[in-house]
Amino acid sequence: MTAAPSDDVVALEEQRDFLLRSLEDLERERAAGDLADDDYATLRDDYTVRAAEALRALEAARGEAAPAAAPVRRRRRVAVFAGVVAFAVVAGLVAAASLGARQAGDSATGGISTRQTPSQQAQACIPKLQTEGPGKAIPCLQAVLDDDPRNVVALTWLAWSIDLAVEAGGLSPEQTQQLQDSSSALIDRAVEVNPDYSYARAFRAILAFRHGDPALAKQYLAEFEANSPSPDARGVMEQMKLAERIDAALSGDPSTTTTPGATATTTTSPPG
Repeated sequence: MTAAPSDDVVALEEQRDFLLRSLEDLERERAAGDLADDDYATLRDDYTVRAAEALRALEAARGEAAPAAAPVRRRRRVAVFAGVVAFAVVAGLVAAASLGARQAGDSATGGISTRQTPSQQAQACIPKLQTEGPGKAIPCLQAVLDDDPRNVVALTWLAWSIDLAVEAGGLSPEQTQQLQDSSSALIDRAVEVNPDYSYARAFRAILAFRHGDPALAKQYLAEFEANSPSPDARGVMEQMKLAERIDAALSGDPSTTTTPGATATTTTSPPG
């Protein structure tokens, strides 16, 4: 006999469903001309972040309620998640090095202390993907965007974090699509804000592939290559073999995975 879900699980499921319905309502209001673009973007980002947080909280609550359930499946999920995050961590470390910025409290020449820029603050959120998961990275990145809505680093990594949060499961196909649309919208905005930020273009290609559109991923990968990407970003993309995976998917290879990053590791230290 299956045990009834706890009150916490029921409440979180209701919160998740409410937020996802709210996202759908926003789309309808915008399509009807009842919502300005700026208001739409602000509300969509807020609902998306809150929905992703609810997903992570729901996964944790379900794990506490049924710790012995499906251990093999959970181990596989953890392994897949850890592999996917491996790319995020590698890219984050390299991006941090390429920014070459001092942390708050460090001294510049002459002994003057510096304050963290929004991009530095966003960069500090990225390790949370490895240590604490998307549920911690998401609010950290959103806090940066609250102060700097056009911060390309925060937009890029928030899109990636939300996409990883979807892997917690427990969503209908419609709900999954809604959150994936939101992560795609965030990464598109990142590219619009700063077309020269290599990781925004890299993640746009990756997300298109993860979302099951290898043709669009191939287009975005070509745009990534055409915009003089940083050697670090190109190296990570080559290590993932994204181009080969895209070509295999377009050729109909059934073994092709749509979760690039599962084998992404590196032994190369980020440039200093």
